[in-house]
Amino acid sequence: MVGIPKVLNTRVDVLVCHAEAMAGRLSKPDLAKKMQDLLSDAKVWMFKEDVSEDYTPGANEQVLAETKVGEAVKYTCFALQDNPDARYLQMGLTKPELDSLIDQLRQEGN
Repeated sequence: MVGIPKVLNTRVDVLVCHAEAMAGRLSKPDLAKKMQDLLSDAKVWMFKEDVSEDYTPGANEQVLAETKVGEAVKYTCFALQDNPDARYLQMGLTKPELDSLIDQLRQEGN
């Protein structure tokens, strides 16, 4: 392997790149950023329920108003939830495992 792959596709890609970075053959900050990007879809907004205009959303909720010509305004509540289809999960990684690998890269510096 020469350099960090453009896309980390598999668990093996992540682990091999991590080992190479820890050995000083790859840039630790660049790899940490790329691995952090794997967490970008860890949470998603999921439909929760249709609500009334006076509904007060909770801490991890948002309400969107949808207006269609000639119809009443529809209010929909969405909740922020863990994404069961997150890319890192599909690669066979867990969030604590990925966080640990990223922390190791950041602690070691360049």
